[in-house]
Amino acid sequence: MKIILASKSPRRKELLLKIVKDFEVIPSGFDENIINEKEPERLVEKLSQAKGEELFTRLKLKEDYIIISSDTIVFFNNKILGKPKDKEEAFKMLKKLQNNKHIVYTGLFVLINKPEKIERIVTYSKTEVYFRKITDEEILNYINIENTLDKAGAYAIQGKAREFVKKIDGNIETVIGLDVEKLKNILKDYIN
Repeated sequence: MKIILASKSPRRKELLLKIVKDFEVIPSGFDENIINEKEPERLVEKLSQAKGEELFTRLKLKEDYIIISSDTIVFFNNKILGKPKDKEEAFKMLKKLQNNKHIVYTGLFVLINKPEKIERIVTYSKTEVYFRKITDEEILNYINIENTLDKAGAYAIQGKAREFVKKIDGNIETVIGLDVEKLKNILKDYIN
């Protein structure tokens, strides 16, 4: 069965390769800014589903296939931290997160299209991340080395930001952007 990853994220592609060897990457064209939701769990679920549904509507494929889409946010002090708009905002985000705990939510949407029926699965995962104390100089160095503008909370845990992490409670793959174990369980009848 054809599998499509509705994401341009190289991190999600790498994670999906852990369980699926053959899939196509077709980024969703969904505008994330049109969903207004305050609850982080619902937001990542809605965003993930909207991305997958946009691709489903656009492609109109006749064959059997599976669409996988995902979205990740950082939640700190009852506020959702998305992707920063510039380096200044990235600095402010990392300054807030330093020496604190935040929660990373990742939504997962799987659409299984078969002739007899279309199945839709929407879920999410969450992981608590604790950052150590980080100096302004470390933050500035980081945002000048890494592209922080395409990452929720202005960091990628699998990159240089790993040095900022004191502790993780939960699944690191949730923080990277795709809960592989949860996805593997959903796809168990379709992958070998």
